[in-house]
Amino acid sequence: MLESKMNKNKELAINTLILTIGKICTQFISFLLLPLYTTFLSPNEFGIFDLLNTYVALLVPLFNWQFDNGMFRFMINYRNNKDIIKSFFSTVFIVNMGQVVLYLIFYILVQDFLTLDFKLYLALDVSINIILNTLLQFPRGMGDNSTYAFGSFVSATSIVILNVLFIVYFKLGILGMFLSTIIGKILTCIYLIIRMRLMEYFSFRKFKKNVFKEVLKYSLPLVPNQLCWWVIDASDRTIISIFIGIAANGIYSVANKFSGLFVTFYNIFHLSWTESVSLHIKDEDSQEYITGVINSSLSFFASVCFGIIVILPFVFNIFVNENYKASYNQIPILLVAVLFQVIVGLYSVIYTAYKKSVEIMKTSIYSAIINIVTNLIMIKFIGLYAASFSTLIAYMTMAIYRYFHVRKYINIRIEKKLFLLISIMGTVSILSYYLRILIIHIIAFLIIVILAAIINQKLLNNLLVTLKHFFKNIKKRNCK
Repeated sequence: MLESKMNKNKELAINTLILTIGKICTQFISFLLLPLYTTFLSPNEFGIFDLLNTYVALLVPLFNWQFDNGMFRFMINYRNNKDIIKSFFSTVFIVNMGQVVLYLIFYILVQDFLTLDFKLYLALDVSINIILNTLLQFPRGMGDNSTYAFGSFVSATSIVILNVLFIVYFKLGILGMFLSTIIGKILTCIYLIIRMRLMEYFSFRKFKKNVFKEVLKYSLPLVPNQLCWWVIDASDRTIISIFIGIAANGIYSVANKFSGLFVTFYNIFHLSWTESVSLHIKDEDSQEYITGVINSSLSFFASVCFGIIVILPFVFNIFVNENYKASYNQIPILLVAVLFQVIVGLYSVIYTAYKKSVEIMKTSIYSAIINIVTNLIMIKFIGLYAASFSTLIAYMTMAIYRYFHVRKYINIRIEKKLFLLISIMGTVSILSYYLRILIIHIIAFLIIVILAAIINQKLLNNLLVTLKHFFKNIKKRNCK
């Protein structure tokens, strides 16, 4: 049993490492370009770009019905059966083509009612995302995380490079950001089709009604779930734009860049974590394995969260232009909110493994309602803080609910000592952040480093062992 647990931890770590290599470099480069965006784009322009992307995030699940996630979940169980894989991919891709046509008809009917600038971006980006999401999930379903990671690398890198080219050299401003996004995603589609030889897996004859019904049954409850995530994560921008203004939305968007960088780290892990739990949920030691990973993950991501908070006072003015300085006070609230989002994600994979997509939907709906109601009630009284606090309250509520509800399937508990130390880290980092006194910032930084080392000691040891095995295997292959 010990050997089985070690193998699963090793598998999880290697998959995460592969995905991290593919994503983290480009995400970090994109984050480093924040000074460029805040210098060449006004808060109003940044607000428009962010708002349109918010609507893309709303429209994609409405029209793709989360079929890409359904395909991935079922492909895990049939990786060695090419004929069944062909049926799943062909069925889902044919449905995708119908979804794109359906969406474009919808867009044509409503476009005259849209007063947004650059509304054509909505037509193009949503259509491309419907196809791209399925193409990205295919290598994941096949267990080829390297291709998935490199596909994400191609997308992020091309968008970043084109952004610099269009914004700085051609002076296209916000139009350059839209063009970069569309072109980058098209290049990624082309790469995935060639790399995975997807034409070998596609045939109109392989469309199966039973596969369609099976995927639809699993995926459809994920649509309201995804919409609820949209409400929690992005409806704030619409409310801000209506009650405070587009420029305020630009400031809020910059504040979200820091929590966005943090959640990117988790999303990379979440991909391999979902696969690992789905593969091993029926193992004898599954409860022990899942509990151990959740506690280790929580200690790591809490350390990252509070580490960012204590470092930010030293570097904020480097990354953010003077026009966006109001974002400073929103950042810690959003970072803590995302930490609760991480907890929600850690538990959500258990529902996914048991194919309990309805449960995922229900818990998300409750939190979405809490978020939007709280935001609307508070925004007239505390302004931009309402968006940050409503997001925090929504994620915290969902995390607490799922912590207790998931025990219906598997008994997971957070260690009391870990909970206490994380609470101390949070208190120290947030108090020092708002006090804005240099000596207190330095002391807080040292405290967080020490506590992070204590709660992550086991994880650091395991990571060193995994890295040794990883590089040892690479060395053996090179020798051959």
